[in-house]
Amino acid sequence: MGLFKNSAADLGELATEARAAGRTRFVARLIALSSTKDDAIDPWAERIEAIEAVGWRVEHFSATANDKGGVEAYVLFARV
Repeated sequence: MGLFKNSAADLGELATEARAAGRTRFVARLIALSSTKDDAIDPWAERIEAIEAVGWRVEHFSATANDKGGVEAYVLFARV
């Protein structure tokens, strides 16, 4: 796994582990780098899809600017 565990594969694995442990909620922090120039943040979509593919659905989503000039999203997933 990567240092920040923020790739689609890493988050999918963490979500799978949480589901196997019987968790009913899973929270992921998604990070967009300040170099992102597009309005769409495709890596976020890929990460959300990876988590949903293992049995979760987005329940709540919030985003905020961080102190490094990027944007962070906090996504709450509910088990389906």
